[in-house]
Amino acid sequence: MLPSRTLLCAALMLLTTPALAELHLSSAWIRALPPTQPVTAAYAEVMNHSDTAATISGARVDGAGRVEIHTTLEQDGLMRMQRLDELVVPPGETVSLAPGGAHLMLFDLQAMPKEGESRQLCLLLASGEESCVAAEVRKDAAASGHEHHQHH
Repeated sequence: MLPSRTLLCAALMLLTTPALAELHLSSAWIRALPPTQPVTAAYAEVMNHSDTAATISGARVDGAGRVEIHTTLEQDGLMRMQRLDELVVPPGETVSLAPGGAHLMLFDLQAMPKEGESRQLCLLLASGEESCVAAEVRKDAAASGHEHHQHH
């Protein structure tokens, strides 16, 4: 039988253990655009394997001075981007950061990422933690293969 103080410490550790280990990023990529373009976009599949919602409050990408979360909305028959302060990934669900929907916009680029390169992409959580993955730089989504099952 464990002493009650040991049980209490173990219970507190379980209660304070972050859910970050349950957030998994896959199929991350950054759009390669002509070097004259001042911004580009990044995409990924964000899976929340925990039983609590994960709130993404920001992001960072190597080589970008600023990264914002955006979504694409139809207004008056036109597609427009709107900045989001946060993005919630419900428990047990996957949110796609994809062209035409929610995505990351990369600003203040040191240089336009080149096709074939890889950059670290990190999602910043409201809890103060982050989840990172290597993002391949390519011209379009078709090259991704979207092989989600290889990451389990």
